[in-house]
Amino acid sequence: ASDSGGAPANPTNSATRALWESRQDTTPKLELICNYYVGEIVTGMTRAALVAGGAEALIYVTITGRINALLPFGSREDTEFYQQLELNLRMEAERVTGRDPCSYRSYYAPIRHIMDGDLCDAYALLSADQQAKIAEKLDRSVGEIMKKLE
Repeated sequence: ASDSGGAPANPTNSATRALWESRQDTTPKLELICNYYVGEIVTGMTRAALVAGGAEALIYVTITGRINALLPFGSREDTEFYQQLELNLRMEAERVTGRDPCSYRSYYAPIRHIMDGDLCDAYALLSADQQAKIAEKLDRSVGEIMKKLE
């Protein structure tokens, strides 16, 4: 086979060879840093900043047209806050399907290093009593939590 230039298509002479030349072996190695079951087939993914000068995010599109983003947290404090909020919401939030959000997001492999934004958004749908109960557990006011979720 040949490409448009007429030269034989040889992977060892292609532009991708430079990727492997700096390595001792030619086996590509990937490191798993997070797991999250999206629930749909991802058809496209790109890396971009959502605001000018902001941190980059992975933005993906699914087969049904949903557009989602995986965003890095800016501080350890934010990470801990959302972990605690998510933990409390797993116990308090009503589930439309009746399924535990953690078992759903861990369908193929345990969820790892990802906060479920859909679950965190469920805080706004809780009754005032449930919101106050979670806010008390987090040592914050309902207003502070709502502001962080915006």
